Amino acid sequence: MKALNYISSFLLVSFLFSCVTERGEENSFYLNQIARIQVNTPQQIFFSENIETPINLDVRYFDESNRPLFTNQNIPFELFLTDSLIETPVLDLSRPGNYQLRAAFPTRERTFSNGVDIQVVGPEYIQEIRLDFSNETRNRFAVAENNTMDFTVQVFGPEGEITGLEEQIFRNLELQLGNQSFDRLENITIREVGSLDVKAKIFGVESNSLKIESRENVIYPIKEMPIIFHVFSNGPNINEAQMNSEITKLNANFANATRTSFRSNVNAVNGYFRFRLADRDPEGNPIPTVGYNRIEVSSEFSDDSPEYLQTKFDEMWDPNRYINVFIENIGFAAGFAYLPTLSNPAVPGLQVNSNPEPTINYPYSISLDYRFAIEQSNPNPYVLGHEMGHYLGLYHTFQNCGPGDYVDDTKAHSIDNLNPAQVFNNSRRSCLGENFISTNFMDYVRDVDHFTFDQRERMNAVYENGLFIPRQENQSARMLPAQKGTLDRSIEPIICEF
Repeated sequence: MKALNYISSFLLVSFLFSCVTERGEENSFYLNQIARIQVNTPQQIFFSENIETPINLDVRYFDESNRPLFTNQNIPFELFLTDSLIETPVLDLSRPGNYQLRAAFPTRERTFSNGVDIQVVGPEYIQEIRLDFSNETRNRFAVAENNTMDFTVQVFGPEGEITGLEEQIFRNLELQLGNQSFDRLENITIREVGSLDVKAKIFGVESNSLKIESRENVIYPIKEMPIIFHVFSNGPNINEAQMNSEITKLNANFANATRTSFRSNVNAVNGYFRFRLADRDPEGNPIPTVGYNRIEVSSEFSDDSPEYLQTKFDEMWDPNRYINVFIENIGFAAGFAYLPTLSNPAVPGLQVNSNPEPTINYPYSISLDYRFAIEQSNPNPYVLGHEMGHYLGLYHTFQNCGPGDYVDDTKAHSIDNLNPAQVFNNSRRSCLGENFISTNFMDYVRDVDHFTFDQRERMNAVYENGLFIPRQENQSARMLPAQKGTLDRSIEPIICEF
């Protein structure tokens, strides 16, 4: 029995000695080839917290000719943090300081890698926190309890922007918006009304301040206006389904019910305008095809004809009772519209006629190119919504960087130096150099979905103070029609060269 135990012990020792010898020979084999060990880590600065964080390492081996070795093999290594051997690549963030990370090949004669300097820093390392609006939701104006906003932060230290620490930053972030506090930067709902300051704090260090003007939404009575589509006998025809489609889209536009792939604007509002197809003509007779009027003209009639403007002026139905929309072959534009005339200077940027018995002397109407606006929906399906904005007193949002569109809560920008592809792109740059996403109906972009609070206020002011507006009280048969004067050809529409 003793002999058997002796033999077993001898075999075990022999086996262990053999394993140690083989591992030593294996290490010697690797060591003989390794001339350099390279350690890299993408993150070398960490903020101090009472947690541990893993260190992402990339350890590579090279021979004397600087060729990579063992690219498909898992080669063991030892890891040193300053002078301490650590079992796992984990950093204790509760201990601020400067450290050096090195790797070594595990033999008696260690081959060390380069050293990677790692810093665990406190809040004093932060020199600046830059808070900004996200490009998609950038807006200094908002309607309380209406959609959400996103913000961005950049953190800067002595050597520039600190990147790669988003998880730490967001874990220690506080966003203050008025009296509201958030632990995030995205999907922020503004619930307060007033001039609100927005600030961020990271590790207690405060950012710059942004300002948001938040308004309480206003509910207006619905204002319904009839539309008559005029078609010239020698031009394109619009059918009943197309007219109904245009009215449906138009009502969605003005009810803030149009959607795009972009985020809904925090300043978007219901306009409280509603449109319908006119069902009776100026004499009070039922219209055979609701909303449709055919104008007989010669086969040569076009927008180049001398009688073009006069014909439209003469054939325009009473603007006190109808919105006149002409369907044409414009060719050079998707549409155009005339701006309104006011009885008093209640709305800046519009002409005023204070005569107690005013006459209309221009074809106050909308014109749509059949091919672009109706048939092809080019550049977007909402050309009529855009032109209706002009009809109710709105200018293009890109008017210029001076008075612009006379609306405070649209971002002033220009499209003068853009190529055709850029003109219709929703990415815009403001006159102040800010990047933002535009989805306003009054811009030249493909995806549109809203009017702003101030645009609605302007349109409502036009409705209340405008001459020749088909207000609901004007729909009575006892209402005298607008008096036409002599056509003034100097009054020009806003041409929309989509």
